[in-house]
Amino acid sequence: MNFEKTNADKLPKNSNLVNFSFLKEFYSKNPFRSFSIKYVDEGDEKYSVNGHIYTIKSNQYLLANQFSEGFAEVDSKQEVKGICIDINPTILSETVASFRRPDTFEADVDLDIFFNTTHFLENCYTTSQTNLGFFLNRLKTYSNREQLTENHFNLDFYYTLCEHLVADHIPIYKQLQSIKSIKTETKKELLRRVAKGKNFIDNHFIFLEDIQQVAKEAMMSEYHFFRVFKNVYRISPYQYILQKRLAFAKKKLLENNDSIVQIAFETNFSDVHSFSKAFKKHFGYPPSHTFNCS
Repeated sequence: MNFEKTNADKLPKNSNLVNFSFLKEFYSKNPFRSFSIKYVDEGDEKYSVNGHIYTIKSNQYLLANQFSEGFAEVDSKQEVKGICIDINPTILSETVASFRRPDTFEADVDLDIFFNTTHFLENCYTTSQTNLGFFLNRLKTYSNREQLTENHFNLDFYYTLCEHLVADHIPIYKQLQSIKSIKTETKKELLRRVAKGKNFIDNHFIFLEDIQQVAKEAMMSEYHFFRVFKNVYRISPYQYILQKRLAFAKKKLLENNDSIVQIAFETNFSDVHSFSKAFKKHFGYPPSHTFNCS
């Protein structure tokens, strides 16, 4: 545990470390000493990871392992508050070993290779969307040094951290395997792009008419995005957009007294008949029966 403005390049490698930072200016050419979690509480931190630039904002975090190369930079008029966590790769391997392959009682060796080699997908995540993020948000309450002792960051802490990390990444690991490409970096880049497209859908699904706009956001051709999205998420982007609209419509039906006609219009269906037909096909009952089936 460290509260000081230590030279990050001189911190130990492949060790367990929790470092609370309060910085306006900072630069490190070697920020990934172990398996690293870079969490931002307030402000922005900039990272370069294997040629990709990430701006980590409040309530976001970056993951990268010890094989990642790049730099970290803070340049702000206001103090930027963050938490950097290093995890000894051995502890991560021990945690991964408890996750068994579905067809055997043995540990999934490929999963360990994923976390502890260049195969790992370095990326940025929002804390509200992951198990690890929920755990990290709780650390904000310990940003006052008087509240802390070394016992807060014992082996139980790191094992729990790793459990959340692995649980979040088993689906990501499987998604990477679903992408038909020989090169690891190509797989990672395609997953980043299609995930960016999925996030765009999540934020704009009501008024999306086709996936051309989404594919453009993901910097892919329309067909290539369609094919990779379907392989990764086991659903076509069109079906995913429809499911998002129907889930939103059901939520609206349960929350207020809007009419079915109004909700059909709000969710961008052409008419109430097509809305009711799609709703019944998806949920197994018509929208008028929502209250009886909830």
